[in-house]
Amino acid sequence: MTLSIEQRTEYPCSAALLHATLTDETYWSDRVRDIGSGSKVVRHEVTPELTTSQVDQTLDPDVMPKGVRRLVGSTMSARCTERWRPLRADGSAVGDYRLVTAGVPVVMAGELALEPRGERACALIFRGTVEATMPVVGPVLEKMMAGDVDRGFAAEREFTMRWLVARGTLPPTASAQSRHG
Repeated sequence: MTLSIEQRTEYPCSAALLHATLTDETYWSDRVRDIGSGSKVVRHEVTPELTTSQVDQTLDPDVMPKGVRRLVGSTMSARCTERWRPLRADGSAVGDYRLVTAGVPVVMAGELALEPRGERACALIFRGTVEATMPVVGPVLEKMMAGDVDRGFAAEREFTMRWLVARGTLPPTASAQSRHG
């Protein structure tokens, strides 16, 4: 079974600024340190065609259903890869996201889009799927992972806004503006 996901997060900044942030190595190091408990950036590579950020995460098995915890034990890890292409002439950008867990056959993958909403606003959109190929508990894992998408994007947005405000790139009032669309 495969579960489809769509998530949209609104940001009170230009798409160009958000794209520059999402492709910045310092941003990734700071983000993982702030919201990535047990995570580390293992690769950040920039080429003219693509920026790739790869993070190894330690996942909390306590949030897993008991049946899954019996299978994975006391630790569970995942590799998350986010890739962005350069900004297009219209100010938009596309990329992709892939999360693969170790030891448990769960994959979340999809397309990312960054769409301008005027000069001072944009939307970050994720359209993808989560697939857990485990008999019996697979659908439970898929629903759990899909439910975590909104929380993950909310935490990412909150961190990103604080990060931009701390650098003086956005005024402090910007972080209080529109949350999710």
